[in-house]
Amino acid sequence: MTSQLSNNPESPTWPTEKLLTILKEAKRVLIIGHQNPDGDALGSALALALALKAQGAEALVGYAGIYPTSLDFLAQGKDFIEPMPYWHDLRSRFDLLVLVDCLAPFRVWPEAEGLPPESFPPYVVIDHHSDQSQKSYQACFVNHLAAATAELVFKVIQALGAEFTPPIVEALLAALISDTGSFSQANSTEECLRQAAFLVSKGGNIEYINHFLKRNWSLTRMRLLTQALATIDLHHQGRVATMVVTQEMLNQTGSCVAEADGLVEYPLLLNGVDMVAFFKVNGQGQTRVSLRSRPGLDVRELARAFGGGGHKQAAAYLDDSPNPLEALDKLLNKLETFSLPEKTG
Repeated sequence: MTSQLSNNPESPTWPTEKLLTILKEAKRVLIIGHQNPDGDALGSALALALALKAQGAEALVGYAGIYPTSLDFLAQGKDFIEPMPYWHDLRSRFDLLVLVDCLAPFRVWPEAEGLPPESFPPYVVIDHHSDQSQKSYQACFVNHLAAATAELVFKVIQALGAEFTPPIVEALLAALISDTGSFSQANSTEECLRQAAFLVSKGGNIEYINHFLKRNWSLTRMRLLTQALATIDLHHQGRVATMVVTQEMLNQTGSCVAEADGLVEYPLLLNGVDMVAFFKVNGQGQTRVSLRSRPGLDVRELARAFGGGGHKQAAAYLDDSPNPLEALDKLLNKLETFSLPEKTG
């Protein structure tokens, strides 16, 4: 099966020799994704760490913020995962920083924006978002056409000649499932599905992973969903839906902000809705705004107008307001000049 997967070193969709050499030579490696990592960020980091550890490196998976409790099954039994809220001592602890699903250090630690590159260990980037970073990395493997960062990490592991062990298989498959909506979204490309088929052939269990990702909710998260659904409002002749999670709602339901992960998908179930804007506190005095859309509507331009980015049907940005309702008003004002495409069909 491996021979059927893309593995041409001359292809722009294959990791460069420079990146591979850096990974092979590093002895103390920190692998970390964006703040409040999702399934792709955490799964990709875990898979790469396991591969590097198998080749003799000291590899640690860090995370800033919190990750959803639905991902606890990935972290269970792994003693090389550590919260990493600060960057100050990284140069003394690691000789390489690997950013996965993330283009620059300030995407992990927002307060580090503008710091010179020497504030961090030398770093490399593996990501499937458009490359808009400061390009101070040592090497990168960036392809915005990839379904998930895990798709790129899969190729890195393959190029390193590492074995696809059961924990690596589980982490990669969970990451692919997370970023494709269980292979239901348009980014479920042939390459992505080939990788998924390979991982299943190695023992990956899609039903088992979906149990944790989709059917393992806490009561507090269910109560939070109930309150969030009550905030749904429609705009632009019903084509745009907004939904809000405030700090008060988290307090009332006993939830944490990580339990709001994924709730953005629910308003898109409404008939006639082409775009969703979901506003939630991020626990650091800001509001994270997640945008989703149906095929044919590109929300990246809207996210970029607020300093964010992402993909055609899934983008996001941070608003400085600690009140999601204020962030909502800003977006609605912006939408007055944002042209939605004509409906088709």
